[in-house]
Amino acid sequence: MSTSYSVSLEGPAPWGFRLQGGKDFCLPLTISRLTDGGKAAKAKMSVGDIILSINGISTDSMNHLEAQNKIKACTDQLSLTLQKPSAAPKDEVPKPENHSSPLSDASKKRLIEDTEDWHPRTGTSQSRSFRMLAQMTGTENGVSQEILLNKLDPEVIGHRYNKLRDWHHGVSARVLNVQ
Repeated sequence: MSTSYSVSLEGPAPWGFRLQGGKDFCLPLTISRLTDGGKAAKAKMSVGDIILSINGISTDSMNHLEAQNKIKACTDQLSLTLQKPSAAPKDEVPKPENHSSPLSDASKKRLIEDTEDWHPRTGTSQSRSFRMLAQMTGTENGVSQEILLNKLDPEVIGHRYNKLRDWHHGVSARVLNVQ
């Protein structure tokens, strides 16, 4: 196992590094990026280093946002205890530390389903909301003749727009818990 080391970065921010991981990702907090010539790079921190503590507070149970907030709260000085990643044998796949997730599998699946529309898409795949819109407007099998014939009819466009707008506002309210 690698030994830990400490760095003390003089403020103010920016500190010159980006985090990844955390309890919510079931991964240890690690350095994912360094700014060339930044404070972290000058302190000999490296991409992949594991953050063990922030200002003396252990990161074992910290989620990503908590760690970010601890770092952002530091204005004059940021003290980190880090560990270089251990070198795993080439035949062996490194295993992340076991950070139990507070979310059940069903919760994770629902979260993924609810947020799938917010990822950029490649090719011709459609988002779930777009597929639902196609079903609502009767165009799931392509553009219907009714829409082609009535595409300039304000009543048809207005009704469909209002239906889509109301559906979208309802989904947004549910996702944001502001119903």
